[in-house]
Amino acid sequence: MPNKNLPAAHYCRNMRLIGHSDQGGRPDGMQIMVHRGYAYVGHTFSKGFSVIDVRDPSAPRAVRYLAAPDNTWNIHLQTHEDLLLVIHAKDMFAQTTFADERNYYKGSSDFHASSESKQARNWSAGLAVYDISKPDDPRQIGFMPVDGGGLHRVWYVGGRWAYASALIDGFSDYILITIDMAEPSEPKEAGRFWLPGMNLVAGEKPNWPSTFGRFGLHHAVVHADIAYCGWRDACLVVVDVSDRRAPKLITHKRWSPPIGGGTHNCLPLPDRDLLVTKTGPEPSSARS
Repeated sequence: MPNKNLPAAHYCRNMRLIGHSDQGGRPDGMQIMVHRGYAYVGHTFSKGFSVIDVRDPSAPRAVRYLAAPDNTWNIHLQTHEDLLLVIHAKDMFAQTTFADERNYYKGSSDFHASSESKQARNWSAGLAVYDISKPDDPRQIGFMPVDGGGLHRVWYVGGRWAYASALIDGFSDYILITIDMAEPSEPKEAGRFWLPGMNLVAGEKPNWPSTFGRFGLHHAVVHADIAYCGWRDACLVVVDVSDRRAPKLITHKRWSPPIGGGTHNCLPLPDRDLLVTKTGPEPSSARS
């Protein structure tokens, strides 16, 4: 029998709404991973993450909520087999430095580095690892701390290695890090990659095409030892990660200016010899 209590869709084409959940009274979400019949939802404003039983898609049911530490968000996560990886980072939109959200996207190119150095550390930064062998009851088994703002996107499809964008002390914006998951209870940073000019503490001088904007990594998608990186206003960066302890540049393609930057994601389609990028100017109303 159709559920008559479903919210009306604002726009729908070639699909129909069959189920709805307010996620236990926390209706916001940034990323969702569905695994073994359960949806893991990273929250932006409710902090933490939720577990939703979606085995019956017409009647999704919130079964667990895990709160984030104070001043911290868990907006991105990844699942594979019995593991759930959850990022810990400073809750950007709760900080006074980001009261004007335009500073997050289009502030000065070193805004994130300078804002980090001025604040007391009152948040959790790093990567949490959970055992989800009982999918409705995640159990934290490991944590990898980082010094800085924390992690943003994480990529993990099993095996020994994970990859993340990380805002680390001394760098102008987010860089690529590789993470050794050989022992999931003890994840360890293995290597780093950044564009020339980002390592401010080492004396590097940036040479960006603009003094305003984001010249840092948003997200890396890895296929066949190659990381395809959306580097925001620096556009596309392709990195050889075959040596996880010493990633190296393959190529850097920049199209901003003249057209918009804000490159978020780069998706390789190897069977078709294609790479699809999501790019364009980030409006001040956009979310991370």
